[in-house]
Amino acid sequence: MSAFLMTVYMSFKHYFRDRSSIFWGMVFPLLLMGLIGLAFGRGGELSFRVGFVSSGGPVAEGIRRGLGEVVVFQVTEETDEAAALEELRRGRRTLVIVVPPAGSGAPLRVYFDRARVQESQTALVILERFVAEANLRLAGAEPMVRIEATPMAATPRLRFFDFLLPGILAMTVMNTGLNGVTWVMTEYRKNLILKRVLTTPVHPFAFIGGLVARWAVTNLVQLAVIIIIALLAFNATIVGSLWTIAALAILGTLAFVGMGFAISTVSKTPESANLLGSVLSFPMMFLAGTFWPREFMPAFLQPVISALPLTPLVEVMRGVAARGEPVALYLPGLLYIAAWGVASFLVTAWRFKWE
Repeated sequence: MSAFLMTVYMSFKHYFRDRSSIFWGMVFPLLLMGLIGLAFGRGGELSFRVGFVSSGGPVAEGIRRGLGEVVVFQVTEETDEAAALEELRRGRRTLVIVVPPAGSGAPLRVYFDRARVQESQTALVILERFVAEANLRLAGAEPMVRIEATPMAATPRLRFFDFLLPGILAMTVMNTGLNGVTWVMTEYRKNLILKRVLTTPVHPFAFIGGLVARWAVTNLVQLAVIIIIALLAFNATIVGSLWTIAALAILGTLAFVGMGFAISTVSKTPESANLLGSVLSFPMMFLAGTFWPREFMPAFLQPVISALPLTPLVEVMRGVAARGEPVALYLPGLLYIAAWGVASFLVTAWRFKWE
């Protein structure tokens, strides 16, 4: 046990001296999360900027007053139609409403940005409902059908940042194995550290177990820092249990550390090991649903995405953290991750060399 703990201690000292490991394990995920969090982490409620152009009159004033009561509309009164349309072209308006002169009989003209179809169509639906209700009131007609709204408890609205955070956590676990373990083990072999271990009373399995334990603890610390910053700086929401997320992180660590060991057995230098790890990690980073839903990818890539070991880890961590789903729903994916870990350690046992 003392040899195991000494290996863990020695490995931690090496970790804090290795700038590349700190960068990939801590700095890179925080930078990535910070940049995306600044763009999406503080998103507010649904809101549309509406330009309002009119020549005055009681009808125009009534429409303007009614639009001001629509909570999702931020209405700006414009004096010049051309200037309002220019604001729309520059992306500063969602809609521009032009009220015709009183008594002209002309329709209410509405301009929207066709490059922002979804946002514009949503705003148009809200505006059409407002106009329909206004026509009913002007005609003095009572609506034939009324709505009775009853609030119910539902799953909290998933923001993009809350969707992204579990992917960042899974990516951090992967980087530790493919960009950290590969470099360290190849460097140990190159500097004859592994050979010297054989001349000590330390059992080889205690040494390897100590390294694996250090990477597991390192991952837990890195993930804890990322989660704390996400909660404090970007008001992230984590629905599921943090203990479950920690257990998933340990499972992912074992699988990807095993892959890192296996890669180190076919690399002669730390540089080649790191390059091979990067060749494997970067495609997974962008294909496995880390930054966007995997459904966004073309159909012909879906079998490849399903085969990636990072994909089930991202899916189960997102299901637990963002939606509070039970781990049992992802049991096949967890078994797939475990199979990758077992296969990787078997390859390592077959090819591993201490010299």
